Amino acid sequence: MDALNPADQAELDRAYSARAPIGDKFEKEYLPGFTTFSQAARRNRAVRRDVAYGPHRDEVCDVFPAARPGAPLMLYLHGGYWRMLTKDENSFVATALQPAGATVMVNTYSLCPDVHLDIIVHQCRAFIAWAWRNAGIYNADPSRIYISGHSAGGHLVGMMLSTDWARDYGLPADVIKGAVAISGLFDLKPLARAFTGEWLQIAPNAVARNSPAKLAPKSKCPVIVAVGADESPGFLSQTEIYTKHLKANGVPVTEVPLPGHDHFSAWNEVMDPSRPLTKAVLKMMGL
Repeated sequence: MDALNPADQAELDRAYSARAPIGDKFEKEYLPGFTTFSQAARRNRAVRRDVAYGPHRDEVCDVFPAARPGAPLMLYLHGGYWRMLTKDENSFVATALQPAGATVMVNTYSLCPDVHLDIIVHQCRAFIAWAWRNAGIYNADPSRIYISGHSAGGHLVGMMLSTDWARDYGLPADVIKGAVAISGLFDLKPLARAFTGEWLQIAPNAVARNSPAKLAPKSKCPVIVAVGADESPGFLSQTEIYTKHLKANGVPVTEVPLPGHDHFSAWNEVMDPSRPLTKAVLKMMGL
C-alpha cells in the first residue's frame, strides 16, 4: 500500500479522530464522567460482577439482572477504538434499561495491539453465544436478545449482525432480535491507513472480513443507527455508508438524529429514558 502524502495523511487522521473536535474534553470531562456514572450504576443497581463468559481472563462481563423473569436482554459491546476501556467504564448503560425491565450485560474483551481484531470479534461472538445459553439464570428470555455498541462497539455490533449463528454456533439464526449502532465504524479500509493502523495492524484480507459495510448481514432484525451531528467527518460518513448498506440488504433501519452531540456526548444519550435514542431502544425491546 503506497504511503499518502503528508497533507492527505493529516486530513485522513483528522477525519477519524473522535477527539479532534473537542480538544482535551475526553480526558477532563467525559471519561471521568463515564467512570463515575458507571460506579453509581454498580452501586445502586442489582449487579453480578466479573461473570466469566469464556476461558481467557479478559472474557468477563457484568450482569444487571431484571427484577422479573422473562425480561429482554441487552448485550452492550463497549468502544475505545479496540485498544482501550473495559466494561468498568460502561456500566452506565444499565442506568435506564434495567429499571425499565431489561437484563443488561456489559462485556470486556482483549485489546489491540495485544491481540488481532479477529480475536476481539471472536470474543464478542462467544459472549453472545454464552448469553443465549445462560440468559435464564439472570431473569432474561433467550428469545429476546438485543445488542448495542458505541464507536468500536458499533463496529462489533455490525460484525455480530454479519455472523451465521446457526452454522457457526448452533444458535437460532435469528438469535439477535434488534441492534443499536451508535457512532460506529463499518468500513475499515480508511482506518488501516489512518493513525489507527498503528494498533490495528490489519492486512487487506483482514480489512475485508472485518468490515460490516462490505459483508452481507445475516441477521435481518431491526437496527437503530445514530451518530452525533458534531462528530468528525469520518464517523459521519461511516454511519451514512452502513445505513445505506443495511437498507440495500432489506434490513429495517431507524435513524435517530443526535443534533448538538459530539462523539462522546452521543454515548451519554443511553442513560436518559426521556431522550429520543433511549426511547427508540426501549420501544424496540418492547419496554
